[in-house]
Amino acid sequence: MLRVREYDDGERFWREVGEPLSARPLLNNLFVGAASRIRSHRSSELLRLGVFEGSVLVLGALRTSPSSLYLAHLGQGERALEALAAHLAERANRLPGVMAEERLAEAFATAWIESTGQRRRLAGHARLSSLYQVEQVQHPQHVAGRIRAAHPSERDLIVQWEVGFAEDGDLPAAERAVQNIERLVDEGFADDIFHLWEVDNAPVSTARLRRIATAGARVSGVYTPPALRGRGYASALTAALSQHVLDSGRWCCLFADAANALTNRIYQRIGYRKVGSYAAVFFE
Repeated sequence: MLRVREYDDGERFWREVGEPLSARPLLNNLFVGAASRIRSHRSSELLRLGVFEGSVLVLGALRTSPSSLYLAHLGQGERALEALAAHLAERANRLPGVMAEERLAEAFATAWIESTGQRRRLAGHARLSSLYQVEQVQHPQHVAGRIRAAHPSERDLIVQWEVGFAEDGDLPAAERAVQNIERLVDEGFADDIFHLWEVDNAPVSTARLRRIATAGARVSGVYTPPALRGRGYASALTAALSQHVLDSGRWCCLFADAANALTNRIYQRIGYRKVGSYAAVFFE
């Protein structure tokens, strides 16, 4: 019989849910990275759940407001989705969305809608992403500039560019809200995740580098202001960050919008290869 367990203790959640799901570190990278990062966090806005059959973990669920619900499993998670949706519905939770491997996300969305009646956004369409991994970086040639860490004095610039990134990606309204972006930026500076490409001492592109527990890292939030695009800055920054991760002995991955042929080609030219398909389903 399936049972859903909620966790207030982030360390226990990591031991009983996050760490076991690290057995699929690449495919569960979103979940594992977040679960590891917030082990010491306590907040009423956090949702940390595990679905078990007896003592066997079947599915993990995690949400850090205002983000979507992240799901992760070891291969059999679909059979636990109805139990998870019913449990969350009993708590009267409304969700902005769900992000997981494509089949898992779609199946949860169906179970959630049946349990709550909350409708899908975007006329029923999911936003599809391709998960990529790089093992050998191909650096772009003849791109001016260099990589460096962002400095806290550049907070306002990073906030401005993160707003641009959220608008370009048409993220849910809560994730585009300036106060939530400012919180993301402040937390990101505390974790040293922001990096810049600069030319003639002026920042021209930004990206985040998120640690995935101790074994890996994910490049995300790659953004160049419209007036500076087409010069290879984002490609050079992504390549340099990826090389830094590989040089440290860790694996490196990123997500790309499956509908954006240009960014997918750029990442493939750098050396990234697709390893999975993911879906973000947003609810009204």
